[in-house]
Amino acid sequence: MGPHFDLTEIKHLDEPAVRGVNKRYFWRTLEPGKGEYDLSSIEEDLAYCAEHDKQLIVFLCDRSFWIRGAMPAYLKAYEWEHEGGGGFTPARWHPEYLARFTAMGEAIAQQFDGHPNFEGIAIQETALDMPEAGLAKFNFSPEKYRDALYLILDTLTASFPNSQVFWYQNGIQGSNALIREIADSISVKENIVMGGPDVLPHRRWLRHTYKIYGDYREKLTLFCSVQDDSYRHHKNDVRLSEKQPVHEEGYLTMEEIFLYAKEEMHVQYLFWNHYYEGLERGERSFDEAIEVIRANPAFNQPPTK
Repeated sequence: MGPHFDLTEIKHLDEPAVRGVNKRYFWRTLEPGKGEYDLSSIEEDLAYCAEHDKQLIVFLCDRSFWIRGAMPAYLKAYEWEHEGGGGFTPARWHPEYLARFTAMGEAIAQQFDGHPNFEGIAIQETALDMPEAGLAKFNFSPEKYRDALYLILDTLTASFPNSQVFWYQNGIQGSNALIREIADSISVKENIVMGGPDVLPHRRWLRHTYKIYGDYREKLTLFCSVQDDSYRHHKNDVRLSEKQPVHEEGYLTMEEIFLYAKEEMHVQYLFWNHYYEGLERGERSFDEAIEVIRANPAFNQPPTK
């Protein structure tokens, strides 16, 4: 769910098979000034979830894909602004960023860890998509980024002993192999869930990222997120290759998306975007997703490791 989305707007939230909500919160709204925290939005959403017997995952966003950034104003020096309104990417390996981000996580933990309806905290995907100029400006190296992610995950898992930490991973710029080093390190932790954005079985260039799910299915609890692209995932996804001939027509059904996530990616948590765009073009919607969720209630139980 987006950062400005009111939980009262969610259709089908009272469906028993829906376990809860994974909602985005921009960091800048939770820490308007350095060390000054306003967690009232989380508190209100958690109270709403408790009233409806649902769980809440706080998706802590430090990266924005829109015109305005997600980080607090006092940290603007540590993010890269993309051209053409393409959003802002943080330099997550910078020491000042790390100190403040982990402090933000600790503040959330102090107030909400242990609440019966607080499922956990999620952090955004590892992919940076930062141009060379940005990487050079912030003295990036894949190893620095790996070590920063180690620190973030270690701090969060220690801060949330009664909750889950959801790690969105989808590559490290310059060395995707380092993702596995991190996964090996965190596999000893009981309260971490590894996954990422997008269930897109026909997008070939993503298949290498999906292999990690099978390799770690016995070591870690896994999740994935059915985002907007999944609702319009064509059986001949044009992003596979511009030269690839079209053999089949139509978008994958929500059941096909679900079965791929369950059987090929081995997930125990599955997040579904509350999506209703593009219906006139034949795309799927959350109304179709809810039918799949309703038909598979046994899947929507608390995972066991």
